[in-house]
Amino acid sequence: MQRESVRMAKEMELEAYNRDRGGAQHEKGDVEIDGLYYGCKRRKVVPAWILPEKEESGVVFRGDRMEPYISIPLERYLLLISALKA
Repeated sequence: MQRESVRMAKEMELEAYNRDRGGAQHEKGDVEIDGLYYGCKRRKVVPAWILPEKEESGVVFRGDRMEPYISIPLERYLLLISALKA
């Protein structure tokens, strides 16, 4: 998951590093993309409610007393970051 994320980011000409090499967990996150750290989570099955359906571009969600988050395809997110740099 980490290598795939870093590869995709580099394809969009973003600076990206795998910070979780050989199981040595980095204290800030698994990958670094343009100075921001992200965790990488891979599961055999992802809960259906967190994935876009119909014609949705993403899913906004939150738990009780939590801040909202958004679930969008990684490629779209990287494209947004790349566009901000231009």
